[in-house]
Amino acid sequence: EETMQPAYSAKQQYGSVEEDGVSSNNGTNHSMMTPDGTLLTYPELARRAFGKYSSFISYGIAAMQFGVCLTYLIFVPQNLVECTRVITGGINVPFYVFLIAMVMIEIPLSWIRDIRKLTPTNVLATLLIVYGLVSCLAIALFWRGDQESYEDSANLIEKISNLKPLNDTWHLFIGTSFFVFEGSVTLIVPLQEAVFTKEDKKRFPSVNVRVTLCIVTFYIFFAIICWAAFGDNVKTALTASLPPGMMSSSIQILYSIAVILTFPLQAFPAMEVACHTTQTKAGRGGDFDNKQYKNEIFKRNTSASIIICCLGIIAYFAIDYLGNVVSILGSLVGIPIALIYPNVMHNILARNNSSYSSRKIRVMNYCVAGLGLVATIAATYTTLAEWDKGAE
Repeated sequence: EETMQPAYSAKQQYGSVEEDGVSSNNGTNHSMMTPDGTLLTYPELARRAFGKYSSFISYGIAAMQFGVCLTYLIFVPQNLVECTRVITGGINVPFYVFLIAMVMIEIPLSWIRDIRKLTPTNVLATLLIVYGLVSCLAIALFWRGDQESYEDSANLIEKISNLKPLNDTWHLFIGTSFFVFEGSVTLIVPLQEAVFTKEDKKRFPSVNVRVTLCIVTFYIFFAIICWAAFGDNVKTALTASLPPGMMSSSIQILYSIAVILTFPLQAFPAMEVACHTTQTKAGRGGDFDNKQYKNEIFKRNTSASIIICCLGIIAYFAIDYLGNVVSILGSLVGIPIALIYPNVMHNILARNNSSYSSRKIRVMNYCVAGLGLVATIAATYTTLAEWDKGAE
């Protein structure tokens, strides 16, 4: 889900994205357009509901995307440190070596302004991630960490039954559960608008619910199996907890490559927002002479490079707190995007339509938004107050 969604979100998540002076709306299916030619997206609905204050929502979505990039900068070095230790027979390469290398790779990739050029790498990353997930599940189901033998299924079932109902860091789950759907939350509207026929568009909500339930079911199954197989000491970056071996090393290397290739796609929409706010969005306007255009490109690339370096610095200090980083992003940004803003926007935009905004619906919307506000405050506070408990 994380690998496939950025390619779509880069064009849909923040509204119209201009590339080389040509609006990305050109050639877009008309079912995705409003009568005034505006792409219907989450931020566009926020703009209609909140006016000029909607920019804070766009900043929040961008912060979430940058947060995902931050987790990538922690995840990859953690994997490569463990992989190098196994392959070299115990040599410990410092974490910051791989972090610096990854930052140096991602800086020039962030300069790419035509997202279509990243499609091949996104496809390759998807295949590598599928391999990693299937292999991790196979190791958890059949392989033992202490010796190369197949796991007794009865023993695995016994391990599952002995899992603790709650851990000391259970509160991190609240934010994490919203973080895992950081892409789909903001893509629901453009996805439904992209459906071609009216009949299929009516079926979209039920199809989306079934697909989401399947994804959640897989997440639960995958998490329980891996937790039972690898024990309570399993790390947030699961691949760093795999038992030593060539298969585990191949997973760590290929999964790291997949994440490195996914990074520029994940960062692209957030970069567009950041560069727009600093007036360095490439191709904006289209009336620049050649020198001015190159100057705008230079400023845009400089801004992107500085942002990635800042993310790298944060990753250096947050290396042992990947679970906390994920939780705080989900709590502080993810919950409002999922539970607060949509309900308030619906009440504002549909207030004159009795078919979509009855008194009961409005009350339910405000109740859910209130619940989201409480969850945001509570989850953020507990994560910050017990930050050290989430250290790995």
